[in-house]
Amino acid sequence: MGRPLSQATTDFVGRVSAPTTGRGAATWRRRFCVGVGGLRREAATHIVDRISAVASDLGLQLGRPGCQPRAFVLFAEDADLATQTLVRTKGRRFRIGLPDSDLGDQALADFLVSDQPVRWWQNTVTVNAETGIINRHLPGQLPVGTPEVIRSPTDLGMLGNIVTPSRLRNEVRDDLTQVIIIVDVDQILGIDATQLADYLAMIALAQINPEVDPGPYDSILSLFARPESAPSGLTDWDRAFLRGLYGAEQVSPNARTRLSAVADGMAHNVRRQQREPR
Repeated sequence: MGRPLSQATTDFVGRVSAPTTGRGAATWRRRFCVGVGGLRREAATHIVDRISAVASDLGLQLGRPGCQPRAFVLFAEDADLATQTLVRTKGRRFRIGLPDSDLGDQALADFLVSDQPVRWWQNTVTVNAETGIINRHLPGQLPVGTPEVIRSPTDLGMLGNIVTPSRLRNEVRDDLTQVIIIVDVDQILGIDATQLADYLAMIALAQINPEVDPGPYDSILSLFARPESAPSGLTDWDRAFLRGLYGAEQVSPNARTRLSAVADGMAHNVRRQQREPR
């Protein structure tokens, strides 16, 4: 690519990632469950299996059959109508009332009228990295009471944030809680099923920019930007990105530095791939 690897991974992460303002790149931490609607069973199963295989490769624990999907893919003949109906009837699923939990009002407006073959909406929460407990008060949630006996930070619920005597480390982690993906079936005619499933896996597992264009990089995310030259599925570059994302220790208070940790992890994985025998 004509540039040092660290610069290339930093550029790629910056191009494709879209964390909420001032936050790090969120990942799934709880059991991962994906669902697909609007397709025949065989086709839907193929997509679920492909996405689940990628998630498993990242070390995520998969939900059992019949689990409640937190990542959901809907195939729709009228994508605009499907999107508008979902937002109108399930509005609280999209704007959950927590600061920095999504990309904001304008992003939601763009989601409603997007002309992309695939559009998506993602929600995140901030949690204590040590306890895994959400550190924001959810709308409608009862006030937090202090227990009489405190044996560990988890006894304090949302009050149990651990503060370290350092300005270089932030104990707050960003977790994905929901991803809703809507596919316009009229715009994916001729797209290979495996290509599409791997593209959807990237969207389901990472905070990808809704207007994504990976530029010159060998990525399945080029599927709709440059369909004639898109790879046949997830590339080594894509896998290095996902492993870098899920392996990064994003502990800096600075959001840009957190993304740099993802890029560094991605570069490490690219080097490891290059050393491995084919």
